[in-house]
Amino acid sequence: MLFLTYWKLNEGLSAQETNEIATSLTQEGLFPPEGAEVIRWDVTPDQWGIVLWEADDYRAVNNGLTMWRAAAGEKAFFEETRTAPAAPVEEVIPETAALLEQLK
Repeated sequence: MLFLTYWKLNEGLSAQETNEIATSLTQEGLFPPEGAEVIRWDVTPDQWGIVLWEADDYRAVNNGLTMWRAAAGEKAFFEETRTAPAAPVEEVIPETAALLEQLK
């Protein structure tokens, strides 16, 4: 199952702090978490980005986000996150068409 996470970094953390946390979690093998594969992980110049994950259920994705939050200690690593199941548009269009046909 695909999940899409939008995230925005806490601007109260310094670039040094965020880089140290990212380096630690990735080099220690804590991110991505067990049970989740990261398909895409992008960042913008404004310090927000997305992660496109594949996981069997929400637990692995939740564990991944929890790692980032815990690694920042008392400070919040993220200013905001939004996570939801996702699907490729080319799959959703025919599924929606079939559903709409059933509703006629």
